Amino acid sequence: MTAATTDNHFLSLLVPRFREHADKPVFRPYIDRDDAWDIVTYRDLEQRLAAAKSYWQRTLASSKLEPLDVVGCWLTGRKLSDLINGIALSALGYTPQFFSTYSEDVALIIELLSQSKGRALVIDARFADKVASHGSASMPYFVALDDAQLQELVSDAMQGGGDVSTLTFVPDAPVRPDDIAALFHSSGTTGGRPKIIPNTFKMLKSTISVRFPSSDLTSAVGGGQQTTINTISNLIGIATFHISLGCIYTGACLVQSSSASIPAQEFVGMTRACGLNRLAVYATFLSKLIKAAKEDDAVQNALKGLHDIVHTGVSLPKEDEEWAFKNGLTVYNAYSTTETGPLLKLDPTTRVLRPIPGAEPVFLPYNASDDSSGVQLYELVVPSGADCCPPPALCAADGYYHSNDLFERVHDGWVYRGRAGDWIKVVSGFCDTKTMEDIVRKACPDIVHDVVVVGSGRAFPCLIVESPDEGLTDDKRKEVAEQVIKRTADLLLGLFPHEQIQDPRRVVVVEKGSLPRTWEKGNIRRPAAEKQFAKQLDEIYAAAL
Repeated sequence: MTAATTDNHFLSLLVPRFREHADKPVFRPYIDRDDAWDIVTYRDLEQRLAAAKSYWQRTLASSKLEPLDVVGCWLTGRKLSDLINGIALSALGYTPQFFSTYSEDVALIIELLSQSKGRALVIDARFADKVASHGSASMPYFVALDDAQLQELVSDAMQGGGDVSTLTFVPDAPVRPDDIAALFHSSGTTGGRPKIIPNTFKMLKSTISVRFPSSDLTSAVGGGQQTTINTISNLIGIATFHISLGCIYTGACLVQSSSASIPAQEFVGMTRACGLNRLAVYATFLSKLIKAAKEDDAVQNALKGLHDIVHTGVSLPKEDEEWAFKNGLTVYNAYSTTETGPLLKLDPTTRVLRPIPGAEPVFLPYNASDDSSGVQLYELVVPSGADCCPPPALCAADGYYHSNDLFERVHDGWVYRGRAGDWIKVVSGFCDTKTMEDIVRKACPDIVHDVVVVGSGRAFPCLIVESPDEGLTDDKRKEVAEQVIKRTADLLLGLFPHEQIQDPRRVVVVEKGSLPRTWEKGNIRRPAAEKQFAKQLDEIYAAAL
């Protein structure tokens, strides 16, 4: 067994960077304006991390925590202090389990923390009353440090010529490569609950020091300008957490946006006030910026001034992709999973995906019994011994982590062809369609003959429901849609917000027998249904823009 050392900790990669880039900006916090952002330097960040680490070492001493014990972090994900609290806990040898505001349900948070054998809970002040009033909260909880408190701790340490070395940040905890470094959650639910996603120390080190640099996340772009990239999610979401660490390692700067869907004028402000030169964004939100750019020269010029744009999540619509290339934008796609981090990157010349250096994906032939297209598809899997593979508990008996993502071989690369099974991916995450469909069947047996969730690659999911009745009038279709939403409202609360269909305009009602089915088993063919009712769905999504 590999010995436990501090060199195995992912934070060991970052320590030299705090001194190497001390006076450079590392983070530009959003301050509710689209023309100005705050500035945090590498020195500022190191000092706040050191202060937070010292604070939590004192505060948690009475809790008798052991190395690698899980400490829940139920935070907003909107403040730099949220990230700092989590990293400080990791430096002390604990395993942070991150929860953001995807759920306001304290019972769910306690349930997930108990599932991972959590020993303590660190919360944002806004959640204090909820935790205090929860009768079964048997573990100790503590209110997280906010940004003002961190700055005050730093100021106190430096007053009167205090020892500056006390504000030097290093990880204290010896760890092994396969130890769990942090716990996140899936972007979709399984049976109405998010799945816990562990990251090992070796996986994080591989992501930070190998795969991100191999994906061209470097300290500077052309002309020597510091690389400046945006947040793609909340700060303790797995994507931005990884990007944050990658930025520190490479000497780059991270600019915080108000949301994953960056408003057009805010985006322009990020380029002007912060020097944003690389954009990371979900494809649906890139489409919104492209739409704005067609009508606003300032947005178009801001896009053209970027070094490059990487989009992920779902495919960019062909029309937007063509506009981007016609207007000289350097746009490429990247593929990653919550469990593995980045794995594939688009070759801009051939327009196919290829493995990122340091990633070790394997493509296994996948033959769906109901697929008569004749196209050979392959499932992307990761071998258990790879640095980018999640822990054994997430691997199958064959020794692979199965992504359930399907690809087609094109020349010497790969083209993404969707997901296997009962999941679809929308811009905000994955949808457990089986659970969603079962809820509708359970709540509406008298008005719904069958149902399918659609919306793969779209902004949100929609329902197509078959009525047991024939000769449906427009009024009857509207009535059924409204009843479906009304009856399922309470049953959807355990799902992620992006899985909750709460608008009757997102329910397409059709007559019995209208949905396409497989010949042998009579199963509804989801992609075929989406294609058959594309016109109605296009109208729904267009109206939502």
